[in-house]
Amino acid sequence: MSSPRHRLFLSLVIGQCALAVLPAAFAQRYILKDNTALAASEVTLGSGALVQQVAIPGGGSFERRYPLADVARLEFPEPEALDEAEKLVAAGSGADALKLIEPIYRQFAPFSKVVGSHWPRAAQLRLQALLLGTDNSAITSSARELMQSGLGPDVTGTAKLALAQLDARAGKEALANVMLEQIVREATPAVQARAWLLRGDLAAARTAHVEALECYLRIPAFFGTIDELMPAALLGAARAYQGYGDSSRAERSALDLIDNYPATLQAAQAKKEFNL
Repeated sequence: MSSPRHRLFLSLVIGQCALAVLPAAFAQRYILKDNTALAASEVTLGSGALVQQVAIPGGGSFERRYPLADVARLEFPEPEALDEAEKLVAAGSGADALKLIEPIYRQFAPFSKVVGSHWPRAAQLRLQALLLGTDNSAITSSARELMQSGLGPDVTGTAKLALAQLDARAGKEALANVMLEQIVREATPAVQARAWLLRGDLAAARTAHVEALECYLRIPAFFGTIDELMPAALLGAARAYQGYGDSSRAERSALDLIDNYPATLQAAQAKKEFNL
């Protein structure tokens, strides 16, 4: 059995280790190109620079400015609000999601291309949330911002897909399909999958049920690991089956949706449409 002195020693060591771990786990720091680390709590964001108030011995202070171009990476924990916003977008609550996304989007906007920035995810979620609404001007602006961001094919593809969706809403299916053809050739798998969903929606709007079904079934067949797209694909497939008279398969697809993704907007729609 350990002595009281030994237990005290262990508790002190454990406490010191915990204190040593906490800054790394909860740090919010800007790391400059010369490896200077600036705690976020000690600087403010000024015009083109991080501003630090430096105390002068004897009283007073002066501003030390660090140009934003000198920031090499960010060490900020990913905001939990982004995960919550993603769930809201999946549930079709675009306005509620935007309330969570906008502060993060603005906070990291000056560091959109900096390693460790959470702006890319926030900006893409923001675009998805806007697409749930009717402000086409805001959607177009957000999509163009992402296309010009230089953040790679995944981000660019997401923006192109949003513009294709706007064309589809406006009844410009030919223009939408030109963009979608480019996306399915060049984009990353996650964006390609969303493009096939939109192609399915366009075919369904023309009551081309077989074509729509082929598009929707590509999601489980070729993009089955992208789980967040499965509810939309299953609902689309159920509607397509129903459209050409295969009620048995339509109900089976709807039940798969309801059983496996019960909390989604698509599951609620399936219950209503198929009386389940």
